[in-house]
Amino acid sequence: MQTKIWYLKKAELFKGLSEAQMTELAANSAMLRCQRRHRFYFADDDSDRVYLVKEGKIRLERTNEDGREILLDILGPGEIFGELALADEGTRSHSAEAIEESLVCSFERDRFLAILQRNPELAFRVVKLIGFRFRQLEARFEDLVFKPLAERLCFTLEQLAGRHGIADPSGGVRLPLTQKDLATLIGASREAVAEELARLKRAGLVQTGYRSLLLPHPDRLC
Repeated sequence: MQTKIWYLKKAELFKGLSEAQMTELAANSAMLRCQRRHRFYFADDDSDRVYLVKEGKIRLERTNEDGREILLDILGPGEIFGELALADEGTRSHSAEAIEESLVCSFERDRFLAILQRNPELAFRVVKLIGFRFRQLEARFEDLVFKPLAERLCFTLEQLAGRHGIADPSGGVRLPLTQKDLATLIGASREAVAEELARLKRAGLVQTGYRSLLLPHPDRLC
């Protein structure tokens, strides 16, 4: 129980809640440690749980009618996913998958809703979170339409470095991200992204590795 509470306190959504509220959240949650490629849910599955990332990275993706994958977001520790279950989403509109070994806390929708009814401040934070996610997606779709590939790529790398970057002994920031993930995230072909990364590499702004990218100077990308 204490371990659950410690992780919950690390989540921005739950900051400021009382010890009693934290204890209630922990008592109504389940912990799952999973390996890379574990699927939490698929598109069209029942939307009946909410998840909190404690350790690791989770990818949210959607497949369009042509079978093309669209990477919606990559989430790290302290971030919530599946939250549309709280907004009467009947079935999932996307899938969620671990991209590395992860530890995730999950809540049954009905139990979490009951907690929200007793905690108006937490309910308000959840509403703000859902609104923020929609604004993020809207901004990303605008970028896909109006910004050239080079600009989309640099902006996305800069954002990911701030959210998920791991300090490297060389002084740069390492991103646990494949070129395929990056391509689907910015709505481009893998070949086009590889070409643009090669340009950044020649400029000394990117180094490529196995399932990762190293940004020696992330503040110089844009």
